[in-house]
Amino acid sequence: MTSAANGLAGPLTPTFGILGFMLMAYAVLIIAALISIARNRTYTSGGMLVWALIVLALPVLGPVLWFLTGRRPSPGGRASALRK
Repeated sequence: MTSAANGLAGPLTPTFGILGFMLMAYAVLIIAALISIARNRTYTSGGMLVWALIVLALPVLGPVLWFLTGRRPSPGGRASALRK
């Protein structure tokens, strides 16, 4: 029998703990991005839908793009309140 048949993984195969952690981190990143998109008031509903589709279609790159480029401060939001 092979080692895979015995239930033993190879040395380069990540354990379920590592995969589970990565899956949880990915889920948190997606959920945080979608909540941030929904709470952002600078985009119309169509713009928010496009960003949500980008986040869902591009697994890691989508949320990273949102947090780096998509988030703009709202005109009457916290950024303008801090300037006063």
